[in-house]
Amino acid sequence: MLKKAIVLIAAAVLLASCASQPKVEKPVVTQEGKVQVIDDQYHLSRETPDWIFLEPAEIEKASEYKGLYVFKGVSTGKDINGLQLWVKNFVVSSDLARFVSVRVQDKFVGAAAGDIDKLETYMEDVVKSVSEAQYSGARIVKQYWWQIRKSQADGGIADVYEYYVLYTVDKAQIDAAIKRSLEENDKKVKPKSEDEQTARDRVKKVMESEGL
Repeated sequence: MLKKAIVLIAAAVLLASCASQPKVEKPVVTQEGKVQVIDDQYHLSRETPDWIFLEPAEIEKASEYKGLYVFKGVSTGKDINGLQLWVKNFVVSSDLARFVSVRVQDKFVGAAAGDIDKLETYMEDVVKSVSEAQYSGARIVKQYWWQIRKSQADGGIADVYEYYVLYTVDKAQIDAAIKRSLEENDKKVKPKSEDEQTARDRVKKVMESEGL
């Protein structure tokens, strides 16, 4: 169990998801960058939730998140009361815009493949536009904290808290914002070549068919 094991958080290995519920393989024991869970919100009486180790896109595959985009925020500190206040005052809209822009950029890079150099300025404009958009209806659906003990490079030990929040927003709202941004930038900046137009069309097709 995680609460009795030394784990490497960053090296969590994800298993392929089934149609209804993501599956996750818990972090393995390692000798480098050791992390030990010494307390959590359940006071070590339960397993650590699987969603802590999953990427948002993997979590979205669960049936309960159909029609939703999932985003995950985390804050680290020495004071659990301060982190609980952070959750209470969590500004979903600003964090959501930031996460949306990151996922749009990642999607662009993947869809553009070898043509990303032709779309660099175009991509930057679209990403900037979606990062400035206002998104409503987002809500926190899960939260979890744990206290971990880390081995530091100098041989010392550090005890810190990490507080995670999982929040969702309707896919239709974000997809519509991305579509508007693409259309506005198409009108504002014309492609410099036929190859660039082809690359733009490919990105838009991927965005429309797959979403983020």
